[in-house]
This record gives sequence, C-alpha cells and structure tokens, in this order.
Amino acid sequence: MYYEVHTENIAARGHAPEIAQILRRFALHRRDGSAVVYEELAPALLPDFGEDLMILEPTDDGDYRWLHFGREIIRYSGASRLGQRLSGMREQVARFSADSFDQALAEDRPLYTVHRSTETVRVALWERLVLPTITHDGRRFVVAFSRPLQFREDLLNAVLESSPSGIVALRAIRDAAGQIEQAVVVTANRRAAELSGRPETDLLDTDGRESLTFLSDLSVWRRCLCAIDLQRADTLETSFTHDGTTTWLRVAIAPLGDGLLLTLTDITDLTVANQTLQMRAATLALEIGRERATRRALSEEICLREEREEELRRLAETDPLTALLNRRSFTDKANAAIAASEADGTALAMIIVDLDHFKQVNDTYGHPAGDAVIRACADLLLGQYRSEHNLVGRFGGEEFGILLQDCDLASAAASARQIQDALLSRAMPVSETLALKVTASLGIAARHPGEALASLTARADQALYRAKNEGRNRLGLADPLPVAEAA
Repeated sequence: MYYEVHTENIAARGHAPEIAQILRRFALHRRDGSAVVYEELAPALLPDFGEDLMILEPTDDGDYRWLHFGREIIRYSGASRLGQRLSGMREQVARFSADSFDQALAEDRPLYTVHRSTETVRVALWERLVLPTITHDGRRFVVAFSRPLQFREDLLNAVLESSPSGIVALRAIRDAAGQIEQAVVVTANRRAAELSGRPETDLLDTDGRESLTFLSDLSVWRRCLCAIDLQRADTLETSFTHDGTTTWLRVAIAPLGDGLLLTLTDITDLTVANQTLQMRAATLALEIGRERATRRALSEEICLREEREEELRRLAETDPLTALLNRRSFTDKANAAIAASEADGTALAMIIVDLDHFKQVNDTYGHPAGDAVIRACADLLLGQYRSEHNLVGRFGGEEFGILLQDCDLASAAASARQIQDALLSRAMPVSETLALKVTASLGIAARHPGEALASLTARADQALYRAKNEGRNRLGLADPLPVAEAA
C-alpha cells in the first residue's frame, strides 16, 4: 500500500487550502507548549471544517473508535463509520491509520499523511492532517482532517488502458531538505509496463527509477528532475536493452503537481529503419518509402497521443458530473484572476451557492435525481455567467463557487438575487415526467485589496452559513450593505 507520513513543512505539502487554516487554529490553542485541549479546539473547527473531519478516541485494547465522521468523507467512502472501530477497515489501511494516530499522540504534534485507499467509491489517494488533543479529564482524542487527493474516473481508466502509448504518473517523495529522493508510480497503464520491459510487473507503488528501466539512465533522470523543478515540459528519446532486445522510446515529460506525467511512444521501428537506411544505400528508394510510411504512422500516433493528452488535461480540470471547473482548477484560475486584479486595481467578488435541503432530494427521489438537479443548477449558472471573465466551479456536493471579475459587493448581491429569482421561477428537470423546485442559500464577499483567495472564500463561506442559519433561501453578505443597495 502506498503511503507517506510527514511532520515538517505540512502547510506546504498539503493540497487542500483548509490544512493551513486548521494548522493556524491548532497553533493558537497550544499555550506554552502544552497539549491542545479538545473542548476548546473542537468547537473552533467543527463549524467550518466538520464535514471533512474525523474524531477518534483510543480504546483500552489499542484500537480507535469514531466519535465524528464528516459528511463529505461519507460521500466519498460510501458509508458512515460513526461508532465503529478502526480495526473494522481493511487491514493495511487500519494498521497505517492506527500507527499515524499513535505517532501523533505520542509526539503531541500534527502529522500529515497521504495513503492509497482500498475500498472507496472513486478516490485513489487521501490526504490527512492528524491533530492530537486532550480532554479536561485527561482522555486523548485524535482530530483528523481527511480529503480526497486524486480521483480515478471510469473514462480516465478507459483512456489509459486503450492508449497505444504508455502512460505513467509519478509522485515525487522528498527528504527533510526538500530534495527528491524517490519517484513513486501512482498510475500506469499496461502499455507502460510493456514498454518498460516488464510486461508482467505491476508498476503501482513502485520506485519509478527501479521499475522503469529507462529512468535508470542518469541523463534521462536529470531531465525529469528539471521538468519538476522548472515546471516545464520536455521530450527526449532514449533506449534500453532487455533480454537481448533493444527498445527505443520517445518520452514526453509533463510536470504534474509535485510529480510527472510520462507518455511513452515506441519508436523502435523508426530508429531501426533510419539505421538500416544508412547501411543500405543500394536500396535507397525502397528505404525512403518505408521511412515515409513509418513517419506518417508516427505522426498519426503523435496526433492521437496529443488528443488524448488534451482530453486528460480537460478531465483533470473539470467536474465529471457538471462539466464545471473542479475545486482545484477553480482555485488555480481564481488565483490568476486575483493576481491580474491586484495588478490593474479592478474589483473581484465571490458567490458561494449551496442548494437548500438537498439531502431530502436524494432521500426522496434517489441519487440519480439529485445528480440531475445538480446538473440543471450548473446549466443555470453557466447560462447566467457566460462571460470568459467569470469563473464557475463545483466545490463539491451541492455547493458551487462563482468568481465575478470587475464586480463590487452591491453588483455581486444583485447578481446573486438573480440566481435566487431564476430558481424560484423554474423547476429543475429530473426526467421526462419529473421536475423539482429547489432553493439555494448564497454567501457573497467582495475582495479586499491584497486579500488572498483563501480569505475571500472563507468570508463568503461564513456569509453562506449565516444565510442558512437564518432560514435558508437567503443571501448572506460578508460586509454589510444598505438594503436598497443590495436589492
């Protein structure tokens, strides 16, 4: 089972922006180096992060029992484990989890982990922030933030396995000094194993420099390191010999987070043809025709590979249910928009939309109906914000985020009201015979000069929570506005 455990540079390693926020709150509750009190930390975290939190209590027999199991974790894992024991999970995951919880409690400091799941609906990798706490009566509790890190969709698997090119995703493992000491294979198709000279080997969770023969070449490995450090794509040709047979590969290197996506194309035939051409001058015309045919085939292969790579990039940026930007892509584009706004002094505003009582839709009509409602709501938002200057993304579940450029708080509030009016004036189509009326609560915040995306999102989120607490189907403003101005 693939996993990582880190105690240093956690905020920099974490993918979810909430990790840095939670760490700051944890640090505020540690006084004079003493243990953090559970009764103080839990109320500070649950309102904002409870849907992604787990709370566990050690048992007398060395196990752990869940006292809280967040709604978002249930959604991705497929079931709630509230009240259950940690030992009820798959053995490898349970052992790894227990060891990391034990370490956090023993060392009394936060722990960041990444591990491969073995029994969830769609998630391949999870990241966790593990926090040790103590109650007033001396009991030890573990508070853990848990969030999916990587998804494997059926379509992505189909593209990978049907590709005539080898595709390998590597994740860099760094030492305490930040230097790359290992590159673990997190995704690889069968063609990659064939092209690496190990068709019968399962490449997952192996060290890429050991399992991918061509990476043992120091010059190739250095090109890969440069691609990660400089975040710049590269292409190279290399060869290796296995069982007396030499294979030539064209390797396209693309940075992927703190790792790489390698696309492997077998160019052995082309290389052999070129070598033979030089040796067979007497049959030059025949060899030229053969080379042209080979080059045409290779060109078609490269075009097909580029099309599939483009599709992979599109899938990585969009939410599969709604085709909106996913959370990570929304964050990247929003940060770029904020940088541009900071440079030219234009205004930005954030709207967070959360469908009211959405659980009742799933419980009453089933999850396919709930998915149809989410898609219809996404279409409504795309119809209202078609401008390329606006960003619309799905944050998860029934929650959407909208970043409006060149927009102040009053304009954003008016735009949010249009969303509510549109929902009130129509029913969301579920099937040919069924349409459902839904409402939404919205949180609105205008960006302050110099404000980062995490802060802007947090203020909009807090406004959303206020709107829901005030009765739902309401607007919540992060900053007060006169009623006439916000209407």
